[in-house]
Amino acid sequence: MKKFVLPSPLKTIDITMNDSAVIRLRQHGNIEGPRLILAHGNGFATDAYFPFWKLLLQDYELILYDQRNHGQNPRHDNIKHHDISYFVSDLEAILDNIQAIFGHKTTAGLFHSISAVTSIWHALSNGWRWDALILFDPPLVPSIGHPLNVIAKNFELMLSDWSKNRPERFPDPQTLATQFSKSKSLSRWVSGSHELMAKSILREDTESRDWVLCCPPEGEAQVYKTNSELDLCPGFGTLKGPLKVIASDPDDPNARSPGLVNRALHEEFGHPYEAIPGATHMVQIEKPKAAAKIVTEFFKEIGFGS
Repeated sequence: MKKFVLPSPLKTIDITMNDSAVIRLRQHGNIEGPRLILAHGNGFATDAYFPFWKLLLQDYELILYDQRNHGQNPRHDNIKHHDISYFVSDLEAILDNIQAIFGHKTTAGLFHSISAVTSIWHALSNGWRWDALILFDPPLVPSIGHPLNVIAKNFELMLSDWSKNRPERFPDPQTLATQFSKSKSLSRWVSGSHELMAKSILREDTESRDWVLCCPPEGEAQVYKTNSELDLCPGFGTLKGPLKVIASDPDDPNARSPGLVNRALHEEFGHPYEAIPGATHMVQIEKPKAAAKIVTEFFKEIGFGS
C-alpha cells in the first residue's frame, strides 16, 4: 500500500479571526509561480488532498488552509460559529492576510465541496477577488421549484443526520482508515488516501490517548443543514469569472446530487464545466491526475499567470 509523506511547509502562519478562531496558513511549492489557495470539503482537511495538490507544487505557489475547527486548526469554543457564514467571513480575512504576509500576485482559488460553496457566497457578498476560481463539485441546492431542489436538499439533510451521530473518537487513525477503505462510496480513492485522510482529520487526545475528530460532528451537521437552506444558484449564474466547475460524473450509476446539479447549472448558465468520467464527489482524491490536468489546461486557456 502506498504511503503519502507530506512536504514541510515553506512557511506556517497562524491568523486569528475576529471571534478568536485560529486558522493556520501553510505555504508550499514554487514561490516564483502564480498563487493557488486551496481548501477542502465539510469534515475533511486540505492535507488529505495531497494526491492532487502535489502535482501543482513545481509550477505554483500553494497556500493551504483548513476551515475553522478542521484539520490543523485548534478547536474554537463557540460551536454556533462553526457554520458557512463564518467560513465566508474567514475567507475574506484569509485573503487579506495572505496578501499582507506573502504579498500581492496573480491568485486563483481551488475549492472543493463546501469550500466551493463558501467561495461562491463570498464572491456574491464581498465581490470578485480572484484571477481565476476553480470549483470542485460544489454541492449547491437549486431554488425551490427547480427539478433538482428536493433531491439536493434532501441529500444535504441526510448528510446532516448522518454526521451528527458519527463516532467522534477512535483508538488510532488506522481504525478510521480501515473504516474508510471498507466503505463502498469511498472505494475509488487512490491507494494510501484512506490512511492520509484519517491522519489529517484526527488529532490525539493527550489525556485519554485516543484520537478525536478535528471537526466536531455537531458542527459538521450544522454546516450541511445550513447548506440545504442556501439559495445561491441564481447569484452563481451572475459570476463572470474566470471560473470553471470540475464535477463528479453525472452519468455514473452512483451519481449523487452535486454531479446532477452541476451539470444542470452548466446547461442553464453556460459557465466552463467539465465532469471527470468515473469520479464521484471526491474527485481530487479519486482522479488526481485528471483533475490537475483540467486545472492546468484551464489556466493556459485563460492565460493565468502569463
